[in-house]
Amino acid sequence: MKSLIINRLKYKIYTDDNRQYGADVPFKPGLNIVWGPNSVGKSSIVTGLIYGLGLEKCLGIFKLNQNPFKPEFYSRIEGKSITRSYLLLEISNGDETITIFRYLKGDKTNIVAIKECNIENYENTSAFEKYIIEGEGVFSESGFQTFLFNFLEIDIVEVPAYDGKNVKLYFENLASLFFVEQRAGWAQIQARQITRYNIRDVKRVVFEYLMGFDKFDIHLLELEKKELDESIKKQGDRISSKEENIFVLCNGESEEGKLVVDDNDSGKYSIDEYIQLLQRKYKLESLGISNLSENKEKTESNEESLREKLKNTDYRYRKSIDKSKSLLKEIKGYENYIDRIKLNKHKNKQLSKIEEFSLDLKVSICPICEKPLGDNEENECRLCHSDIKRKISTPSQNLDFLEDEEKSFKNVLRSKQLEYRKELEVSQRLKDKLDNTEKILEHQISTFSGKALSSYREKVIKVDSLYKEIDRYERIKSRWKDLDILRAELKVKEAKSNRLKQKIDNYLETSSDIEILKSILDNLKSNVRELGLFKAKEYLINQIKIDSTDNYTPYLDSYDIYNISSSSDNVRIILSYYMALLQTSIQLKDKTKIRFPNILILDEPKQQNLDNKSLISSIDLFENTLNSDGQVILTTYSELKSDRDRLKNYFCHEMKNEQDYLLKLEASPEGQAQ
Repeated sequence: MKSLIINRLKYKIYTDDNRQYGADVPFKPGLNIVWGPNSVGKSSIVTGLIYGLGLEKCLGIFKLNQNPFKPEFYSRIEGKSITRSYLLLEISNGDETITIFRYLKGDKTNIVAIKECNIENYENTSAFEKYIIEGEGVFSESGFQTFLFNFLEIDIVEVPAYDGKNVKLYFENLASLFFVEQRAGWAQIQARQITRYNIRDVKRVVFEYLMGFDKFDIHLLELEKKELDESIKKQGDRISSKEENIFVLCNGESEEGKLVVDDNDSGKYSIDEYIQLLQRKYKLESLGISNLSENKEKTESNEESLREKLKNTDYRYRKSIDKSKSLLKEIKGYENYIDRIKLNKHKNKQLSKIEEFSLDLKVSICPICEKPLGDNEENECRLCHSDIKRKISTPSQNLDFLEDEEKSFKNVLRSKQLEYRKELEVSQRLKDKLDNTEKILEHQISTFSGKALSSYREKVIKVDSLYKEIDRYERIKSRWKDLDILRAELKVKEAKSNRLKQKIDNYLETSSDIEILKSILDNLKSNVRELGLFKAKEYLINQIKIDSTDNYTPYLDSYDIYNISSSSDNVRIILSYYMALLQTSIQLKDKTKIRFPNILILDEPKQQNLDNKSLISSIDLFENTLNSDGQVILTTYSELKSDRDRLKNYFCHEMKNEQDYLLKLEASPEGQAQ
């Protein structure tokens, strides 16, 4: 992982009367302060940095036709229509320097052009590459996401989503830990995190990835296991489907991996034993053909036997039909119940998302019962705060129960469907037998000679039928044996899945993870002391904790850390936290695989009630932390001359009064960038 260093930002605005407006803001490693009163363009500088990096989603912009800039950047300036506007952003990773070109208006805002040069040489450099900012292809070779990850030497990874799919981690997801936007960004840590990609536990995942936790590798193992389990399920379903077809063909089942045939008349046999039984019958019946008697008594006896056989077959056929109807009715009942389970699962998944959003978005009213959210007492609903007489399970618990119940009923349903298919096959066989017996009997009744010959014909048909049955069961046996290859492959995959599960289940915090988390916490506590949080109550500062249970954000066991003092404490906690991440990254850069880009972009913390004293104290923190490897870009202002004198050495751009706007009319238009 390399550092992200902002070198320079340049705006170019052209109007319909051939006038040219612009701004040129240089930056350097270390602390950079953009200084000026409200509404002169400080935040427009930050917007340009974010927009140039293709991160406008961090500003709440999710559509290309939504422009994050004020109208004077793309519509009208000083009463004149803007015909063309763009920005140039020069960045470095410590080894390479590039300049990014992006339009502020028009139909090409979804494309950036990149040249390997600084802004000064942009016009004189001809070679450039174009990259897609948004939509399909952002992770292709021509995608800007791919370029940024490669430029900073960060691996592109996939993480689990709530819908069970795999989702790539976007650069705007990572930006929530090094960029704090002015309006909503200071409300909470990772306030501008992008949740629309449906990434499961996105704040926790992003923290672990960017801060180089070994624990993040567990997410990759979970993904690998998930993909393997899907393959196991597909192959298992394929084997089961083939087995069921075989069971239907031979009225069979599997016992200890062996195919067992139920003959109904003779009983249950293994496939090998049943084939041997048929072969013995075939041999016996073949010998009997030559010894047939043609006397009348025997023929009449055969006729009577046929009638009895017809009667028994008809009875068995009707019983089989009744059983099929009963099974079909039972199957429909199970299917209806499973549909209701799926509906309940969908409702509980929606409740789970509502519960997550209530934490991320600080929802105060339950959308289900419209009552305030808050207490977690056992006799109150977790989502709607309604009084109840018994403890209601959580959506997650409900989902676990419903998953288990659905699985059980699906197993029963599958068993009944298999039984139904078997019974249909039995019915068809009985129907064929019934039809055949009726034809034989009808022929025997027609003539005496027919009766005599029918006995012989019946024997021949029976022998021929046995021969065909032997051949059919031999083919069934071969198909069953062919499944052994698939079963062997399935066992290999299942063993691998179990090994992955064991690794995941046996994960313990590594020494590296412990060291990183301790460094963040130590730096956080030190920063809190420096900024005077909690009015220097050391016992409270010492109680601050950070762990994964709350997305690695600071908390106190006994108090709400964000509401125990003044309104500016919230901003100071957030400022201390982001500084702690930067400090830890710089301190442990050579010892860990931290991917933090060693930059903080902080837009107007004073707008959120940060007092002058805390602002100056934060500057002391930056001075003691930053070196050539780190960069902080801070927009702020103070009416006090003493504050300006203290900070002016860090000014990268100053707007001196309320009329000193960022965009200024340039003396003579320069050549336009290509």
